[in-house]
Amino acid sequence: MLVAVYGSLRKGFGNHRLLDTKEATYMGMFETAPIYVLKSLSAFPGLLKHGHTSVVMEVYRVTQEVANRIDTLEGYSGPGHELNMYNKETIKTPYGEASVYFYADEGRAAHYETCTTGDWKEYVEQKKINQYA
Repeated sequence: MLVAVYGSLRKGFGNHRLLDTKEATYMGMFETAPIYVLKSLSAFPGLLKHGHTSVVMEVYRVTQEVANRIDTLEGYSGPGHELNMYNKETIKTPYGEASVYFYADEGRAAHYETCTTGDWKEYVEQKKINQYA
């Protein structure tokens, strides 16, 4: 299965350790169509639908075990679960259909700064955000 990541799971960030394993294969990087909003939720981003920004993502082929670990990290308990921090959906990528995590609380996200470039790595470097994750 494929997973597309745009924040703390990307190369160079602390949570990348979940993908820096024999159970995950880097497929490549791409920019989405300009249909999303990327919010800075302080030390990590949240992806929202219905925007006008292209988002930079890395795609990995992962085992079910790695996918389960990512679900846990993202606070995803299953489809429609009321306690999900992120909801998992499938998007098209140049490498095939991949799971991606959308921030579940759009109302809360509205109060945070927008990452207008769509590139979390660039945003973090610009803002000098401490990436603890």
